[in-house]
Amino acid sequence: MSTRPREPLLKRSIQRLRLLRYKWFGRAPTPDEWEVRLRRIIADTVEKSLPWIPEQGGSYIDVGANVGIFAETILKARPNTRAWLFEPVRSHYEKCAARFAGMPNVVVENFALGDKAERVTIWKAKHNPGGNLLDAELVDRRRDQMAFFSEKVEVRVFDDYAREKGIERVDFIKTDTDGFDYRVLRGMLGFIGRCQPRPGIVTELTREDTHSDYAAQMATLEKLYALGYKRIDLSKMDDFQDFVLVPEGR
Repeated sequence: MSTRPREPLLKRSIQRLRLLRYKWFGRAPTPDEWEVRLRRIIADTVEKSLPWIPEQGGSYIDVGANVGIFAETILKARPNTRAWLFEPVRSHYEKCAARFAGMPNVVVENFALGDKAERVTIWKAKHNPGGNLLDAELVDRRRDQMAFFSEKVEVRVFDDYAREKGIERVDFIKTDTDGFDYRVLRGMLGFIGRCQPRPGIVTELTREDTHSDYAAQMATLEKLYALGYKRIDLSKMDDFQDFVLVPEGR
């Protein structure tokens, strides 16, 4: 008798056992372990980012600031930079705010950025303090492999925030929001359109077979191209990958 019909069931059972073992016995990195890992992870992004920020009088936006390691590294190299940091996860925000306490040039905000103001659930991966998802479809795809904790967070539109705070331009924008970046950028289009010169942008994009709304991501990129940003090649990208969006003339 053929055993082939049983193979998918056996595979699912093994995956289920692995997930249960991970949920019961797997542990997240300690705060110190996470900072060490994060410094290694962000090194390449820092290298791509620093050329956009002037040594004197620069400014930048950090969306998905986590515990502030990226911003801390940037500010060590550019100590006079004006920075706006956005982190929705409460525990990360508190560590980030404490890290920059007493620094008037750094503003740390406890909300996410997107293309509409709303209150939503963010899903926090148990094993990865940087794997925080606002896209429910991406969470559903990973539930048989990963365990998540949930937290309610606020989402705001940066264009509205910039008008409220009187922010007229910045030199550089960094977004790292695990599949939500196109919505962050969509909520920034009005602000970016008002910036002269246009800011450099480092953003995390998602491959077509991984993205929950690839057409919307591409539509956002087209709007940025219309604002004068050079086209980027997505043909050989990873599932999630950082890209530099370069405005013409910079």
